[in-house]
Amino acid sequence: MATPGLIDTALGSVQPNECDVMGHLNVRHYVARSVESLAALALALGLGPRALRERGLRLGVVDHHMRFQAELRPGAGFSIGAGLLAHDAGGFVAYQEMRHTGGSGAVAATFRTEAALFDAASGAQVPLPALTGAAALTVALPEHARPKGLELTPPRPRPQWHEADALRLPLAHAGQVAAAECDAQGWLRADGIIARIWDGVPNLPTRSLRDGGEGDPARGRLGSAALEYRIHYHEAPRAGDLLAVRSALRSVGTKTTVAGHWVFCRESGLAVATAELVGITFDLATRKACELDAATRERLAAWVVPSFRA
Repeated sequence: MATPGLIDTALGSVQPNECDVMGHLNVRHYVARSVESLAALALALGLGPRALRERGLRLGVVDHHMRFQAELRPGAGFSIGAGLLAHDAGGFVAYQEMRHTGGSGAVAATFRTEAALFDAASGAQVPLPALTGAAALTVALPEHARPKGLELTPPRPRPQWHEADALRLPLAHAGQVAAAECDAQGWLRADGIIARIWDGVPNLPTRSLRDGGEGDPARGRLGSAALEYRIHYHEAPRAGDLLAVRSALRSVGTKTTVAGHWVFCRESGLAVATAELVGITFDLATRKACELDAATRERLAAWVVPSFRA
C-alpha cells in the first residue's frame, strides 16, 4: 500500500534497453524517472514546466537520497507517487516512492529529493516563490525511506582535483558530456551523474578483487548492485564539458561495502557532484546478496581510504 498523502506523478514500464548486465533497471533510469516525476509534483505546486520556461527558469536537483528495495526487471510496470516534505526560499524537499504496479505492489525504490530553481541561462540559483497548495501536499517521510547504511550529514566542502591526487584516488571514468544527456537548455540531467559513476565501476581495482580468479566457480555468476545512494549536486555541467570520476572505498562489511565518488569538471578542477553508496555483491542466479568471505574482505580492506569523505 502506497504511503498516505502521495499524489500520482508517473506511470510506466521497464524497457530492455534500460537494464544493465545485472538484468534489472539500471540506476541511471531510476534517477531519470525520479526527475521526470519531480516535474509533475512541481506542477501541482504551481511550478509547471511551461510557466518556468516563460520565466527563463529551470527546476534542478540539489541532493538525492535513494534506497533500492526491490528489483525492476524488463517489462515490469511501475508507478511513482510524490509528496512534499519541506520548503523554504532555498527550494523544496520531495518524497518520491516507486512501486511495482503488479502483484504485491512492492516498493521498488524511494527518493528524498532536494530541488531548487535556477536561471536557465546562467545556472544561478533563484529564490523559490510561494507554493500553491503546499499544505495539502505535505507528507511525512516513511520509515522504509529513511537512511539505513548512510548518514544525511551536511555535504562536505566542494572537493578539488588536487585533494583526489593527495588521497591517490583511482580514476574510474573520464568522458565528455553529450547534448543528448542534457535538458533543453543544455544542462546535464541528474541521471548523467550516476550514469558516470556506474560506468566507471568496472575500471576500479576493487572490482577484480570481488570477482575471483580463473577457475573460481563463482566467476561470471556474481555482479554488484546498490542498496542506497546519496548524491549531492554542486553544479550542473553543460554539453561539451569534460568530466572525470575518482573513487574510494570507505568501509567493508560482511555483506556490504560503502564507497564514495567525486565527479569532477576537468577544466575547473572542481567537483560537480559527490556521491556515496552502499553496495553488495549480487548472485545473478539467486538474485540475492552474497556474503563476502574473509579473504575477499581482506583484499578489499587494502583499498579503504579512512580519511575519504564524499
